[in-house]
Amino acid sequence: MRTLRSKPGVLAVLAVAAVTSGSAPAAANATPQAAGSSYTYLEFKKGSDPLDSRLRFVRVQRIGGDRTRTTVLDSWRAGSGNGSKDTCATSQGWLPDGTYTIGTYYPHHDGGPHGVNGIAWDIGNHKCHTGKWRTELFIHSRMLPSGAQGTGPYQWTGTYTSNGCIKLSPHDIRELQSRWNNYPHPRKLYVD
Repeated sequence: MRTLRSKPGVLAVLAVAAVTSGSAPAAANATPQAAGSSYTYLEFKKGSDPLDSRLRFVRVQRIGGDRTRTTVLDSWRAGSGNGSKDTCATSQGWLPDGTYTIGTYYPHHDGGPHGVNGIAWDIGNHKCHTGKWRTELFIHSRMLPSGAQGTGPYQWTGTYTSNGCIKLSPHDIRELQSRWNNYPHPRKLYVD
C-alpha cells in the first residue's frame, strides 16, 4: 500500500488494484464524506495522446477518523476529442481539466446518426481555460440506442475519436455500466 495526499490535506491509503495500465492513480481527488461512508467517483487521466487516456472507476471507503482507503476498481482506455489537445476547441479538443458533476445515466440514449447513442452518462458543460463553455459532454461509445452494434455511425471501428466527449469501446462501456449498477453511483468526474 502507498499513502497519497488527498484534498484538503487528508491522507488516503491507496490499495493498489489490478489496473490494466499497471499503474496506480494520482492522489485521490474526492472530498471525504461522512464517517463510515463509502462512495465512488470517476477519474479521467489524460495521457500524452488525447486518444489514449484512461477512465478509472474509483471507490473510497472510510476506515476510521480521517483515514480512507482508495481503490481503483477498474480502468479503461478512453479518448476525448479528435486528437487535439486544445481544450477550448469545440467538438475537437479533449476535455478541460476540472471537476464535473455526473448527470443523467442513459441505458438507451437516442441521439440519432450524428449524436450519442446507447449507454451514456451526461457530464454536463464545462469552461475551458479561456472561459469558453464546452457543452453537451458525455461518456459514451459507438452503438445503436439499444446498445447493440449497427452499421455506419452505429458501428465501433476501433477509434477513440469523439467531439470532445469521453469515448470508450463498447466492451468497456458495458463494464462501466456493470460497475455503475453494482456500486454506489459516482457523482463526480475528475479530469486532469
